Amino acid sequence: MRTSFSLLILLFGLQNFAQDCDCLSDLEYVAEQLKSTPSFKSQMQNMLIYNGAKAALSQEIEKDSNIAQNCLFYLQRMLKVVKDEHIYIVDRREGIDYSEFAVSYDGSPEALTSNAVTTEDDPITGIYDLLSSYKVAVVKTEGKDYDYAGFILESGNENWKPGQLKFTLKKSGDTYIGNFYNRFHVSNFKNVQLKNGRLYPERWVKEEFAAQHAANNYYIEGEIFQYKDYGLGVHYVRLGDFDGSNSNYKAAMDLLKIIEEKVTSGKVIIDLRNNGGGGQRTSNPFLKLFKKRKKDLEFHLLQNMYVGSNSEHFLLKMKKQLDAKTYGENTRGALAYGFGNYSKPSLKTPCNGFSLGLTTSKYERFLEYEAVGIPPDEYLDHQTDWIGQILGKIESK
Repeated sequence: MRTSFSLLILLFGLQNFAQDCDCLSDLEYVAEQLKSTPSFKSQMQNMLIYNGAKAALSQEIEKDSNIAQNCLFYLQRMLKVVKDEHIYIVDRREGIDYSEFAVSYDGSPEALTSNAVTTEDDPITGIYDLLSSYKVAVVKTEGKDYDYAGFILESGNENWKPGQLKFTLKKSGDTYIGNFYNRFHVSNFKNVQLKNGRLYPERWVKEEFAAQHAANNYYIEGEIFQYKDYGLGVHYVRLGDFDGSNSNYKAAMDLLKIIEEKVTSGKVIIDLRNNGGGGQRTSNPFLKLFKKRKKDLEFHLLQNMYVGSNSEHFLLKMKKQLDAKTYGENTRGALAYGFGNYSKPSLKTPCNGFSLGLTTSKYERFLEYEAVGIPPDEYLDHQTDWIGQILGKIESK
């Protein structure tokens, strides 16, 4: 009898937990865990901001009829109450089909296109392309918690069909709170601006601005580590990854041997584009070699928004110690915090089982760059290839 009563209590408790286990529970968990990070302890001087953000997100969660698809979007926004680009929350579970939650446009393709007309008072509305993968119609919305919706017109991905909702935008000061669904329909928070016809830092470009974004300067052909001799004393060195794994380290050291022999004088273009970071084991040998040849070399660094973490530290050292000149666009801005010199298993949210990664170390002398990135000395446009632009600048000196 006592065993049956205990089992009944257990089942009753599990039933109550299941009822309470929802996105709001995960929000509470994420918000509480965030307090343990060095970024929160350093930056959160006013708990009213923290409590206000959590309360506002709670209200949005309660009103969202598609919370099964959008929960990650709100949890990611909770993490943004501090500037710490290494913190993350993602869904690593297997077997979850987010496409079943996809929202579709309520109307004909012709009506969708006719509503996507840019006006002087409404520069956001219009037709956008993402490389050759997607074309969307961005239209104004009514009665929603967002101001604009981007629906698929054409798709090169079999997971996406015409009419499905690809992203939403909500006005927030000079920027837009964006909920962008990836190729598997998983929601992702991005804060974007409309810059030169592009939803920056996303790569959606309005059709009428296509010529101004004709060159894909985010794609680099060939190996992660490269050397080229452009002649007339101009060298090219690609440092595409500072990961400390044995295979990557070996590839890096193979390149180091080449440039030890060939890059002895002249001008060198160091291409850091798409280098998301790694560790000093891989990056420091290059810095050490370049410092030895400081008197004989002139350094020109190429950066983009995918340069982050240790590669940003490397970039700043090159600027400070070697007077390197930088070109491109702002880096990612993920250099004031990190995970320390050891691996830490990610936490799991109690309801959805999302993976939460929290930082453990800090380098707050770089805080001015966190979340905004390191600006280049010279910004480059996307009308033509960046290497060609830099060569033109170097050769004209």
